[in-house]
Amino acid sequence: MQRSVHILIEGLSAFRAADKLRNAGITVLSLKKQQKNAVIAEVASKDLEKVFAILRGSCYNIKKIRFHGLSKAWKTFCLRAGLLAGALIGVVAVCFFQTRVLRVEFTGSGAYYAGEVREILLRGGVKRFGPCPEGYAAVEAEILSLPRVSFCSVREDGGILTVEIQVSDDAAAIAGRPLTADADGIVEELTVIRGTAAVSVGDSVHAGDTLVDSSVGGAIVIARALVAYPFSREYETNEEEARAQALLECGTLREINAQKTDRGWLITGTGVSSVSVNLD
Repeated sequence: MQRSVHILIEGLSAFRAADKLRNAGITVLSLKKQQKNAVIAEVASKDLEKVFAILRGSCYNIKKIRFHGLSKAWKTFCLRAGLLAGALIGVVAVCFFQTRVLRVEFTGSGAYYAGEVREILLRGGVKRFGPCPEGYAAVEAEILSLPRVSFCSVREDGGILTVEIQVSDDAAAIAGRPLTADADGIVEELTVIRGTAAVSVGDSVHAGDTLVDSSVGGAIVIARALVAYPFSREYETNEEEARAQALLECGTLREINAQKTDRGWLITGTGVSSVSVNLD
């Protein structure tokens, strides 16, 4: 495609300028009257310098207006390519964000558990702008372990993660206290769903010591602990009844040993105390 340029020629009898160009061997591709003493002539861009040279010193004012041909086609191509690239980027962005967690919403009568559930989601690898997991079974199971929660559903749609939590009025009321030890012993197991652990497994504790306290902001504690302690008690009865009473007192008694005494039987072993707050 031949490139061309429009030039504005102003002056008396501006049409005669076109004749002068033709006489000089310049092809005038088109000629259009602009106003009384002005015309717009279209010439090949390769002839532009010759046109200015031919008309220089004449009574005409000459001004280049715009290019056509390949230049125009190139601009049109760039414009369309930009629009296409923008549309492609938009499609890719939509596809990308549809596989990401953009926002988490909480619904249901248990929506006040939002803080606790956010931590559960983080432990399950669910975070804002992170990829959507293939399933939420483990997360739902942990949410269902929260006090009074009777139903939980986690679903994702278009980057929005909706967590529905329903609580039962028949369940036990929420306890707003820390988890404390009820015996002197060694921490054998510690499960913390909500709260801040004050001890670690293997630590020695005394009855009344805080094992798990509330997090910053006074959120409820959800935790359980097992504390092993030495047990020793003498019973004025026969061996069978002594063992039974020891088990009744401890609940869990390991490494039981019975020794005959002058007054009855001495039962020793390792008792295990299970304490929990808001966790059955």
